[in-house]
Amino acid sequence: MSHRIYYFSGTGNSLWVARKMQESFPEAELIPITKDLPIELEEAESQTKPDTIGLVFPVYMMKPPHIIMNFAQKLPNADYVYAIATCGQNSGNTLTVLKNSLLNRGITLSAGYVIPLVTSFVFLPNTKSQKGVEKVFKKAEAKTQTIAVNIKNRALHFDKDTPKIIQKPISFLLFNHAHRIIPTLDKHFKVNSSCVSCGICRDVCPVQNITLDAQKPVFHHQCEMCFSCINWCPEKAINWTAVTKRHRRYHCKDISKEDVIAKRYFRLKKE
Repeated sequence: MSHRIYYFSGTGNSLWVARKMQESFPEAELIPITKDLPIELEEAESQTKPDTIGLVFPVYMMKPPHIIMNFAQKLPNADYVYAIATCGQNSGNTLTVLKNSLLNRGITLSAGYVIPLVTSFVFLPNTKSQKGVEKVFKKAEAKTQTIAVNIKNRALHFDKDTPKIIQKPISFLLFNHAHRIIPTLDKHFKVNSSCVSCGICRDVCPVQNITLDAQKPVFHHQCEMCFSCINWCPEKAINWTAVTKRHRRYHCKDISKEDVIAKRYFRLKKE
């Protein structure tokens, strides 16, 4: 049986989950969802279709990231398709949105799970202590093992959406409009004099939205708002509005920037 796990990860949480799933399925191929991957999938028509497909990705503003929704329009079909959404606080109706999008293409999402981790949304304060972070990841690892058993058994299961009494006010007041205009929200990124022109922000960006001009980052309005650039910057030289100056940076402790960068320019192997 062939098994592919497609993942999208900015600060490493979803890559960590994808790797935990691969520990349970050593035969599974980990494939990062990059800017060019949908084009590659169209070109790779001769590839053998997998029996099982997993999607692992973060929740942004209580919905799937734009890159996931775009990728869903090119996703190959499989006998069993599952999704794992990582989040810091609330998952909103992320799984339902993805399920309906795939259903419109005739693809059934057989199972969907939410794994709470630590938020990388640096606009909000990260208040978890080191012990709190370790506790969260311990619970997350246990859940990946439960998910793996369900996948092996081809279980039909969906974690519940965030209750609408919570979801609707937050979505309406904060996120509905912002989610639609995410690609252009990079206009609020500011780079201060601490920048040493290392290029890490450019290299970790999952959609190649950043270039260096006169040795300083320039943002090209194709942003996913993953905040990789902010969270991986060693000098804390990048902020998104003045609010983030006061907030701690975060990236998954078991994932290095080299792990992230190495996958940015992944190419599908030709058969």
